[in-house]
Amino acid sequence: MLNFDLSTGHIVSNALQMTFADRPCQYAITGRVNGLSFTDEPLDKRSIERDGDVTTLIGLFNAAGVQLIQSVQHVGAGLEETITLHNIGGWSVELTQLKIGFSAGLDARTDWRLAAIPFRVQLDGSVHDYSGQALIDGQFHNAVYTEKTRPEPPLTEDGIVRSEAWAWGTGDTGLVVLKYNNAAIELSVAGTEKGDGETRLRFGGAGFALYGEPSQARVLMPGAAFEFGRTVYLPYTGGMSHSYETYRDYIDAQGHGFPADYNPPVNWNELYDVGWYHSNAEKLKQFYTREALLNEAQKAHDVGCDLLYLDPGWEVAEGTTLWDEARLGPVDEFIRTLKQNYGLDLAYRTILRTYKDHWPHHLMVKHPDREIAELHYYDGADGWEPCLPNDEFWREKLRRILAISSRGVRFMMFDEMDWRGACTNPEHSHATPGTPFDHVMAVYALTREVRKQCPGLTVEAHDPVWPWATCIYVPTYFQQGFGDKGAYDENWGFEYMWDCLNDLRSGKALALYYYALGCNIPLYLHITAAADNDQCVFFWWTASTVRHLGIGGKDSNKTIEPGGGLPPYDHKKRFAAYQAQMSAYNRLKPFFVRGQFHGVADAPHIHLHTLPEMPGGVINVFNLTDHEQTYAFNVPCATLNTTQPLRVTGAQATWAADHVTLSLTLAPMSPALIEVGLD
Repeated sequence: MLNFDLSTGHIVSNALQMTFADRPCQYAITGRVNGLSFTDEPLDKRSIERDGDVTTLIGLFNAAGVQLIQSVQHVGAGLEETITLHNIGGWSVELTQLKIGFSAGLDARTDWRLAAIPFRVQLDGSVHDYSGQALIDGQFHNAVYTEKTRPEPPLTEDGIVRSEAWAWGTGDTGLVVLKYNNAAIELSVAGTEKGDGETRLRFGGAGFALYGEPSQARVLMPGAAFEFGRTVYLPYTGGMSHSYETYRDYIDAQGHGFPADYNPPVNWNELYDVGWYHSNAEKLKQFYTREALLNEAQKAHDVGCDLLYLDPGWEVAEGTTLWDEARLGPVDEFIRTLKQNYGLDLAYRTILRTYKDHWPHHLMVKHPDREIAELHYYDGADGWEPCLPNDEFWREKLRRILAISSRGVRFMMFDEMDWRGACTNPEHSHATPGTPFDHVMAVYALTREVRKQCPGLTVEAHDPVWPWATCIYVPTYFQQGFGDKGAYDENWGFEYMWDCLNDLRSGKALALYYYALGCNIPLYLHITAAADNDQCVFFWWTASTVRHLGIGGKDSNKTIEPGGGLPPYDHKKRFAAYQAQMSAYNRLKPFFVRGQFHGVADAPHIHLHTLPEMPGGVINVFNLTDHEQTYAFNVPCATLNTTQPLRVTGAQATWAADHVTLSLTLAPMSPALIEVGLD
């Protein structure tokens, strides 16, 4: 159990013999009230009350007329904290910065670590794992996504780092500090302060990040109060991987994960061979045809997939959500043909931005500094920006989706739904200017209603604000849940679908490992065999870290290859290799789609998958170097659900009383598949 004292700000674990906070809590706010600014306004008139196991500190930010209520209580082995700000004055208060949290001196903790969970490695490959000395030196940063074609508000995160959770301690042992808020966009914020001859780390509590999230706390009207999401402090031992598992277990307990019968189809993505033509009507008519798609369906059947996934090209123009019946025939007939002739279901991608001047202009996002018009994106494509929070457009978008999905579609991707900037059209049904949060909730209202009206449909939703390759804006769990537990089912597996081998070599794709370690919400990702190697190293990396797998790319189309193209390869040999790997994957699929993912010895290149109460498991080992490597590692018997030796294939095994030692040699850029206890 953790011990805490709000009067001193200390958090101590006697069992671990560690003190995680040893300086007074920090309380300061910055903002404006009645035309006057205040900066780092301190907390005054403090009192502490105890009611059973709940300790509450109450204080007042005098200049702002804002009362702070901080409550902390024991929950299991950890602590749970809530922060409420209440405007008790007669004027509205605008807050621009918060510095509220526990505090620890860093000078005696230079070798401690503050590591981000679940993205120790961010999507851009940057590592967010900071030593105490790095924190003292200011060597920390946040990954940020920017889109030059949209206006963006300023970030509110100078001097702080943000994450869903942090591991704070020595690495092997420490404290998970997590923020959970399923009603507002809120992250766990940590920052440093220098004073009194030392540097201190502030963590937990509450703070703004991103574009000023949680945005609902930015303006407090007279009498209004805002309760921030709960901060939970949970001790962990046994290595850094256990800190991720601690966070994963907590998020699972809140209903964010997958159902016991989860069994997603393996998708075949036609994009990689048919190509991408960016709403060019002539090229679509020439290349994106019913015949071409049925040819892809045959490949999907031959390789062992369950579903044909349609990426850009099925619409009259991207973003219109109008099935192009002239090219593809009626959607009902197409679905029947797939099922009867190939044993496949149908899936498709829908987007928000539209690559033709299609919608009435009064439905577009109105920016304060420019007229409504097309924007130039890439490859000569022009884009238009419908405003999803506007009810008129939202209803029409829903109607068009249902006209297709209600026919028996099994899976949908909600892609390119990213926020396009604050809409200032006063005739729209949202408040003006619109906010990222307004947009996020409009996206999730859409996904929720589509699922409701299409039973059996699985929905993947990209991040609605920062959707692509550097980082995400919305917490991984926000509004997620299967069935009636949430608005959508799966998260996007980021952008490791184009240049996968370089993503592995550079370390970018390690983000998938840390996500799997720290989050059970399924990812969906499709990859191309054409960009893999003959050892199928990225196939297995994806199969091991992503619960919903998609593949494609028997031949490859130049329109979707990375700059400079792909290295030459034997198409028949590569496809045959993927057929063989798919056979193994389908045989072991339950381990990968609904098994428990374990880190082994904190080594990101070794993954263990187990099923509840079943002895043994499946282990993936990866050599991600350009040289042959020999590996030897231990796996606890308890993790394998066994008390006796089991049959092992794929590695040499030496059993001891409480663990098995596995050893093997791997060629460069190669995977290994080890089966323990399986017939």
